[in-house]
Amino acid sequence: MGIIENERAQFMLLAGFIIAIGLVIATVMLNNIIFESNMAGEAGGDPIKYDLVNLMRISGDEIKSAYRNVTAPGQNPALKFSNFTKQMQNFNENLSIIYALHGECVNLSWDISNWNTTRYANFTENGTANGARNWTVIENVKDSNITVNVTTISPPFNISINSSTKSWQINFTAPQNITINSAQIIANVSVTPYTISFINGANVSGRFNITGNTSNNKSFIRARDYILNATILFSTSDTRANITIPVSVPW
Repeated sequence: MGIIENERAQFMLLAGFIIAIGLVIATVMLNNIIFESNMAGEAGGDPIKYDLVNLMRISGDEIKSAYRNVTAPGQNPALKFSNFTKQMQNFNENLSIIYALHGECVNLSWDISNWNTTRYANFTENGTANGARNWTVIENVKDSNITVNVTTISPPFNISINSSTKSWQINFTAPQNITINSAQIIANVSVTPYTISFINGANVSGRFNITGNTSNNKSFIRARDYILNATILFSTSDTRANITIPVSVPW
């Protein structure tokens, strides 16, 4: 009887082991199926969405590039608008040809009225009046130079510079131009790295240019003059989209 009971116990253990192995295999296979399905969905399950995201990204980059090219030192200011238009027209023509090869119709237009009328951007995160008022411009800064040209203001507005040991605020109460160099910042915040933030950016408009190096010795630039708008018309045999995006220039 003892031998029979031992054999039954062994069979039960073996059966349990086989069931456990089967569950593990089934779970792994199910996870693989889910993973592959997700990858397929991201790669080609909704190609229209990814085409639009790509169009928005490359169109914004081209507008930034065109603006920087025509406003760079040595360029003729009288030709800045016409040269900007030429670069964007060439880009739009090439863009239309490329997407036409895939059976898609694309047309890009741009609105530079803010630039044309010298209507500077707000100091919010996205440059518009309804953007985030308090935001971090750059973190982990080792050294920097900050140039700010405030054209309109409804106080309070300040630039906040914070290190691990001390904070320093530069308060603005009226339209003005101000440059803050790295030596001034280090003298007031004591140590590096530090963070540069704008506080109450919706209360002010103008231009800013911040250049420098991060704590890992990578150079950076954060600059904004205007918000330009790009409108993308996209259509296929069964889809039509009309999207307008704000583009901060020069960066």
